[in-house]
Amino acid sequence: MDGETEDIKAQNRRLVAAYFEGGFRPKDEACHLGVEAEHFVVHDDGTPVSYAGEEGNFGMRDVLEYLSAFYTDAFYNLKGELIGLANETASITLEPAAQLEISIAPYADVCDIARSYRMFREAVDPYLSLRCAHLIAHGYHPTTRALDMPLIPKERYRLMNEHFARIGSHGERMMRASASTQVSIDFTDEADAVRKFRVAAAIGPVLAAITDNTPVFEGKPNHRPIARLNLWRQVDDARCRVVPGTFDEGFGFQAYADWMLGASPIFVDRPAADDPDGPAIRAVGDTPAGEVYADAPMSRGDIEHLISMFWPDVRFKRFVEIRQADCLPAAQIFGYTALIKGLFYSEQSLDALEQSLGVKDGVWPLTAADVDDAIAAIGADGFDANVYGRTLQSWEDLLFATARTALSPADAAYLDGLERFADDKPWW
Repeated sequence: MDGETEDIKAQNRRLVAAYFEGGFRPKDEACHLGVEAEHFVVHDDGTPVSYAGEEGNFGMRDVLEYLSAFYTDAFYNLKGELIGLANETASITLEPAAQLEISIAPYADVCDIARSYRMFREAVDPYLSLRCAHLIAHGYHPTTRALDMPLIPKERYRLMNEHFARIGSHGERMMRASASTQVSIDFTDEADAVRKFRVAAAIGPVLAAITDNTPVFEGKPNHRPIARLNLWRQVDDARCRVVPGTFDEGFGFQAYADWMLGASPIFVDRPAADDPDGPAIRAVGDTPAGEVYADAPMSRGDIEHLISMFWPDVRFKRFVEIRQADCLPAAQIFGYTALIKGLFYSEQSLDALEQSLGVKDGVWPLTAADVDDAIAAIGADGFDANVYGRTLQSWEDLLFATARTALSPADAAYLDGLERFADDKPWW
């Protein structure tokens, strides 16, 4: 094999790992929480609001145009169509089937996150109400089957859709009809990042159960717990689930980089080095990312695109992104953010969780298969499920008690509504 190509491959391995290292924060600054919340927008008769709008109706691009008075930085697709907005407090984007997402700027205090989210709702809710429409916070679309919803005009989503259709998975459903609440946390160094990553992956089934908010699936009543997380198990094994080797000795940024570079990026968004005037966005089939990018050292944009093409339960960026929670009502978004803060920004909390998970001297007894088994057990048995040797209910009690101990009274108060929500699952 060409020596120059091998050198570029090795350089790219280092560049991806170095990108994650760029997220290191001093200990006294590693305390922020980034929150992303996706929402379905429907007419009052339950039909989805599409990007362009049906004849005589407004569409999501009209919603974005209206919100541009509040979020003044605008982003457009290649055809000049508005697809995103931002200001200093948050960004507003559309997911594949026009789900409306707010990504709140990182804040250390839950009250600041709540303030930013309420500002968003105070802007968008009256506009929708006047047009006989509203937001719905569910983990899966409550009124419409996934394939009945069109994708927004974004080349990224067209190529992703073609990939998922080809491999015969549920990726098309994931893209169109699922919605989540994601919370991102800082790390101080690689060891801190790996520790938080592992704990988040291990307790992910419990977090999914606490936030389960999927009473409807494909237009029918759903009675299976954590249906959205189970759906992710059927999307694409090469890029979802628990990252292989997460609990193995030596796991870290380089192992995560190798995992991504060993699978296809689906498409790339820069021309090939030997064809600079060629297409910028091009599908690459099943070619591994390590081969696709072997023509030139990866830029920051290349690395961020590659990261965005993988959707494990927990994801490394320049922070740890915890992805298992369903879309939630406002009060529960704040409660879930407080829960994550209490569990991951306290050494005592992390120690307690690791002890409960059987970690001894830094050695983890779990595997990715154990997490999948826990998800399957919760799906079958609900609160009585055996999760790593104890019931789901006892795990939920442990997580809330552990977080409360670590939080200030102001932050702990946000947990009350989430705990009631966790205990009340009438669709289970």
